[in-house]
Amino acid sequence: MSISRAPADITPVLPPELEREIFLLTAQAYRGVSTRLMLVASRVKTWLETFVYKTVVLRCPGHAFQFLYTLAKRPPQFAHSHIKALCIRPQIPLSVTTQLLTLCSGLETLALWTHSQPENPTDITNLLSSTPLTSLSINLHTITTNPTYYPPPALQHHPVFVNLTHLDIVNPWVVWTTSLGIEHLPRLTHLAFRFWSRGSVNAALSRILRESPRLDCEDIRDIRVVVIQHTRDADEWKTIERDAEGMWQRAERVVRWRRLTKAGPFDFPSDGHLSSLKPSFDLP
Repeated sequence: MSISRAPADITPVLPPELEREIFLLTAQAYRGVSTRLMLVASRVKTWLETFVYKTVVLRCPGHAFQFLYTLAKRPPQFAHSHIKALCIRPQIPLSVTTQLLTLCSGLETLALWTHSQPENPTDITNLLSSTPLTSLSINLHTITTNPTYYPPPALQHHPVFVNLTHLDIVNPWVVWTTSLGIEHLPRLTHLAFRFWSRGSVNAALSRILRESPRLDCEDIRDIRVVVIQHTRDADEWKTIERDAEGMWQRAERVVRWRRLTKAGPFDFPSDGHLSSLKPSFDLP
């Protein structure tokens, strides 16, 4: 027995713009169900694909292999046009990383946290330099010769770094003794390091702030230098995945507050979420 459905049963009840907004807000709030929401109707799949694939966080090798399998069933230009931010965690093999970067050639934001150094860093360098990449979070071992070698690499001559506006270095020990030429990156407006008790980035940071053409800070006591308690890198990308406020936006909000209130370089708002970012250790 077949059951026919009246046109009213399949015609959307709500205006398309409102229906789209409801699905997008739901996918943003409950990302885990977003792929199931795409099964509701073809129009919903079209609406949500842009959001679902815009930011991709690959948590383990199995997840990466599954993602590659999914992309293989898509048109060749799908990854280029849809995937704009990609997080490749340390567990992902280098061979898989190379395949991912080959497919995701439209990346604007990338976290590349691979610990091991490839036999030929030029392979990954060539892939990255062909993307419109402007924001990079990286373990420098991945695409440079060993930063502890002498002379150290000069990032201002590295094709991956010349167009960056945002740079996050996750292995801060590489700048304990050298600035790596970061102060000469022509477009860099945002820079992040981690502070470890075993070493200091203060000397390199002071030089970078003083000589950078875009950062344009006198020293570490400038109000635009924000020292905050950093969440785990994986947690940080969870916020990016939800299209929520990330590290750079939080720091910018602190700077805006300092300018508005004429606060000092190490002052933080006393209320709201930003107050919890204040470090628990003494600042220099």
